[in-house]
Amino acid sequence: MTTILTQTKTYLAASVAIACFANSAFAADYAIYGKAEVQIANTDTGVMRYVDEGTQIEAPFSRIGIKGSHKLTESLKAVFKYEVQVKGFEHDDTDEPFSARNTYLGLAGNFGEVVVGRNDTRFKYSEGKIDGFNETQADIAQLIPGQDRIGDTITYSSKTYGGASLALTYAPKDDSSNDEAGFAATIIYGDRALKSKTYYVAISHVDALNKLTASRVVATWKYDNLQLGGLFQRSESTDGIKEGNGYALSASYTIDKWLPKLQYVKDDSKIRHAEEGKQWTAGLDYVFDKQTTAYLFYTDLDLELESDNSIALGLKYKF
Repeated sequence: MTTILTQTKTYLAASVAIACFANSAFAADYAIYGKAEVQIANTDTGVMRYVDEGTQIEAPFSRIGIKGSHKLTESLKAVFKYEVQVKGFEHDDTDEPFSARNTYLGLAGNFGEVVVGRNDTRFKYSEGKIDGFNETQADIAQLIPGQDRIGDTITYSSKTYGGASLALTYAPKDDSSNDEAGFAATIIYGDRALKSKTYYVAISHVDALNKLTASRVVATWKYDNLQLGGLFQRSESTDGIKEGNGYALSASYTIDKWLPKLQYVKDDSKIRHAEEGKQWTAGLDYVFDKQTTAYLFYTDLDLELESDNSIALGLKYKF
C-alpha cells in the first residue's frame, strides 16, 4: 500500500509540474506529447537486454514530454524539451516510475540550433529510420554500440544547405564517463524521416563518448511501399581492449494497413555483449492510423555461448 501511495504521489507531482509549466509558458509555442505502449512478451532465457526470462507485460520506453520554443527577437528563439520515461504501470513494486530522457534548453536562429542538457548523441541520432524494431528487444542497440543518450552535453544542429546538414555533440571532461572530453559528429544528406525525400544518408563518428570510439555509415531508401536500410559500423572501446565491425539490414513493405518487416543485425566487437552476436527479427504491424499501431514480432539472438528468443504482441499509441 505504501508503494502504491508513493507512486500515486509521484504521478500527481509530475502531472502538476507539467500543468504548471504549460500554464506558465503561455507566451511560448509548446506541445505536450508522448507514447503509451503495452507489450505482452515471452522470452526464453533472459539474455536479451530490455526483457526478462518468461512471460511478462512490458511498457517499452513509454514516455511523456513537453517541447516548444519562445521567440526572443526577430531572428532568435529559445527552444526547450522536458521528457521522461514512464515505467510505473509495468510492475506494482516499481519504486521509480519515471526516468530521464531528452531534457534540454537552448537557442535557435539563422546559425542553426544549440541546446544544453541530456540528449541523444548525434551518433545515435544518425541511425535515422533504419531500425524497424526501435525501442523493443529487437532494437539494433541489442548488439550495435553507440546508441547512447548522455547528460551534460552540448548539441549543435545546423540548417540544411543543398540537402545536407551537420550535427555535433560535445561532452566536457568533467561530465564524461571515461574521464576525458568526448564528441560526436554527423553529416546528413537527404531526409531522416523519409517524408520530403525518399533517401537518407549519414556519415557519423563518435570519439570517447560513453567509452566508445566508432565510425558508421547509414543509408535508407524508400520507393513506393518498399523501404530498405543498411548500416555499417567500426567500433573500438576507448581502452583499446575491444574492437570489431557491426552490420544492420532492414526491409519493410506496406500492404494497405499491414506492414511486414525483416531485420538482421551482426556485431563482433563484443562491446554490447561479451561475445560476438547476430540477431534476426521478423514482424508484422497493423497501422490503424498515424497514432495507433498493433504489432507482432519474433526475434532470435545468437551469441557465441548463449542464445535467446522472444515473441511479443503489442499496442502502441502516440500523442
